[in-house]
Amino acid sequence: MRDLLPFLRLYRHHAGLLTAGMLLTLFTLLAGIGLLSLSGWFLSASAVAGLSLLGRQEFNYLLPAGAVRFLSIVRTASRWGDRVVSHDATFRLLTKLRLLFWERLAPLPSASLQRFRQADLLNRLVADIDAMDHVYLRLVSPLLTGLLSMAAMFALLHHFDAQLGWILLGSLLLFALLIPYLLYRLGQTPGRALTRHRANLRTTSLDFVANQAELLLFDAVDWQRQQWQQAEDDLLASQQRMSALSGLATLTLICGGGLLMLLMLALASQGVGGRAPDPLIALVVFLSLAAFEAIAPLATAFQHLATSLSAARRLNEILLDAEPLRYGQQQRDHSTPPRIEWRQVHFSYPGDSHPTLQDLNLTLEPGEKLAILGPTGCGKSTLLNLLLREWAPTAGTLTLDGIALEEFDETSLRRSVAVVSQRVDLFSASLADNLRLAAPDASDEQLCQVLQAVGLDHLLQGNEPRKALALWLGEGGRPLSGGEQRRLGLARALLHDAPVLLLDEATEGLDPQTEQAMLALIQRHCAGRSVLMITHRARGLDSMDRIVMLEQGRVGDSGSHSALLASNEAYRQWHQRLDATLA
Repeated sequence: MRDLLPFLRLYRHHAGLLTAGMLLTLFTLLAGIGLLSLSGWFLSASAVAGLSLLGRQEFNYLLPAGAVRFLSIVRTASRWGDRVVSHDATFRLLTKLRLLFWERLAPLPSASLQRFRQADLLNRLVADIDAMDHVYLRLVSPLLTGLLSMAAMFALLHHFDAQLGWILLGSLLLFALLIPYLLYRLGQTPGRALTRHRANLRTTSLDFVANQAELLLFDAVDWQRQQWQQAEDDLLASQQRMSALSGLATLTLICGGGLLMLLMLALASQGVGGRAPDPLIALVVFLSLAAFEAIAPLATAFQHLATSLSAARRLNEILLDAEPLRYGQQQRDHSTPPRIEWRQVHFSYPGDSHPTLQDLNLTLEPGEKLAILGPTGCGKSTLLNLLLREWAPTAGTLTLDGIALEEFDETSLRRSVAVVSQRVDLFSASLADNLRLAAPDASDEQLCQVLQAVGLDHLLQGNEPRKALALWLGEGGRPLSGGEQRRLGLARALLHDAPVLLLDEATEGLDPQTEQAMLALIQRHCAGRSVLMITHRARGLDSMDRIVMLEQGRVGDSGSHSALLASNEAYRQWHQRLDATLA
C-alpha cells in the first residue's frame, strides 16, 4: 500500500471536487438505503393500517409517500452529480499525474532510461496512469462513504433496537473486512498479470507497426505476428480470470446479503425494541438488504487493487526511483563560444567490459571547426553525449572554460549548444510548433526567414505565412521527406542560435546536392561559432580547421584536411575511396 501514497497525496490538488464527489456518493447511498427501508416499512404499515377502519383513518399516508418521492429525487440527482463531479475531479488528477510523470521523465539522461523501452514508457504514461483512476473512483471514495453509511445505518437501527443495531454493524464490518480481503488475495496474481500482459500487448503492437521495414527485410513478419497474437491471448486470459473473479464477488455479495437479511428477520420476528411484531420488522429486513449497497463497491475495489498497485510500482520507477541529473549553479555568457576540454576521459557503458573511451584528451577551442572521424563504435557519438550530459564520464573531467561541466546550471548548458543529429524528432503538431521548440518566442517572420535559409521556402509558396506555418506534420513528420526533415532540424539549430554547434552524422543519407547545400549553410551560420562535427562523409572536411582520427576510444592522428592527406596514408586511402564512390 506504500506504493499508493504518492498518488494519494495528489488528493490535495483537487480536494474540493473530490470531497464534493464523495459527499454526493454518500447522499446517493443514504438515499438508496432510506428509500428501500422506508418503502418496505410504508408498504407493510399501509397493509396493516388497511386491515381496520380506525387504522385507515389515523394512518398518515401522505408523509411517507412524500418522503419516498423525495428520497427518489435525491438519489437520482445525487447519483448524476456524483458521476459528473467525481469523474471530472479524477480526470483532472490524472492530467496532473501525466504532467508530473512527463516532468520527471523529460530531464532523465540516457543512463537512467537505458533499462526502459520507448513502448514501455508510453504504456506507463497511458495505461498505467489510466489504471490509477481506480484508486480515486473505486477505492478511496467507496471506502470512506461505505464506513459513513454503515455508521448511519447503525445509528438508525440503534434508535429502534440497540441489540439489532450492534448485530447489523458487526455483520457489516465482518463482511466489509472479509470479502475485500479474500478478493484482494484472489485478485493479486491475475491483477498483476493483467498489468503485465497489457503492457506486453502495447509493446508488441508498437513493435509490429513501427518496424515493418525491418520485419520484411528479415522475413520475420509472421513470427512477430505470432508474438502479437500470443500477447493478445495472454491479455484475454487475464481479463477472463478477472471477470470470473468479479462473478464470484457478485455471488458472494448476493449470498451474504441474503444470509444477513434472514438473520435480521429471525431476530426481529418477535418484535423490534421490545414491542409486539409490527411494520418495523419490514424496516429492519429491508435496511439489512440495502446495507450491501454500501459494501458492494468495496469488493470490486479490492479485487482490482493488485492491478492498481502493480501500475503504481511501475510509475514510481520513474516518479521516485529514477535519478535526474543534478546541475550546479554556475552560469555563463552564452553569447560567446567556450573552450571545451575532455581531460583523461574514460567511459564504459553499463554492462560492457570494453571501454568506449580510454584516457581521451581533446580540446575544442573557441570558434574552432573540428571534425571527428573514425569507425563505427569508436566513441564518436559518446563524445557528444558526454558533453550533453546524457552520460557521465567513468573517470576524468569535461570542462567549459576550465569549469567542470556538472557545475553549470541546465539553462546555461542548453543555451550554449545546439545539436543537429541524423535523427530529427518531429512531433504531431504544426510546422510552427515544431520550430518553436528551439525558440518559443520566435515570430512568424523569423520562422519564415529560417525556413528560407535552409531551403524549405517551397513550404511557404502559394500560402500566407500563417497558413503555411500551420501545416500539420503529424507523427514523425510524414508530409516531409528525409532531406526536408534534416533541413528542419538545421532550422531549429539556427533558431536556437547557440555558440557551439554539434553535428552528429547530420548529412548521413542525403543526396550530394542537399548535403552540399546544408554544409554551405552551416559554414555561413557558424562564422565565429565553434563546430564539432562527427561524420563518415568526405564532404565539408576541407573547410574544417582540424580533423581528429578517433581509434578505439583514443585520439589518434590529427591535423587539417590537407595535412592529413599529405602525412596520413590511411586517411588518404579512405578519402580516395569515398571520392571514387561518389564519382
